[in-house]
Amino acid sequence: MSKKNKDEEAQEQSAPAETAGQEVQTPKEDYYDQLIRLKADFENYRKRIERERPLLIELGKEKVIEKFLPVYDAMLKAEEEVNKGKATAETLKSGLELVFKELQRVFDGEGVKAIDCIGQQCNYELHDVIAAIPSDKKNDGKILEEVQKGFTIDGRVLRHSKVCVGKCEEAAEEEKKEK
Repeated sequence: MSKKNKDEEAQEQSAPAETAGQEVQTPKEDYYDQLIRLKADFENYRKRIERERPLLIELGKEKVIEKFLPVYDAMLKAEEEVNKGKATAETLKSGLELVFKELQRVFDGEGVKAIDCIGQQCNYELHDVIAAIPSDKKNDGKILEEVQKGFTIDGRVLRHSKVCVGKCEEAAEEEKKEK
């Protein structure tokens, strides 16, 4: 073979091989193409989630309302009894108990729990103090009265309890002296 043929043959071997009219991509180009595809996939995912979010919210509202329908039915039945004039104190009491049991069933099913607070030390993560009531030293900082019930849902505060806390005048004076 001539020197010219050997040089051409060496160039052909060192040049990237073409397969079916396509050039082989370098790893750098391959990573770039993957990145572009991944970005497009993420954009499509984000747009789909934005379209589906209102539907999911609507379905959530339907589920909650559906669970309160038995409570509504019990209230409606009680109202009918009152309007007919057949309601006695005993039937009203039993109707209210039925409504309360239905509400409690819905709350239990959804993980809603009432915050117990009477006699407890005030916890500002669970309670909103709306008043201080004069008390003895033993009840200083303890909740003496609950104005509005508080609730948690799955361990998170849904609504803070509105409470009145005992405040000992002697303890307040001692605090002032210490400062």
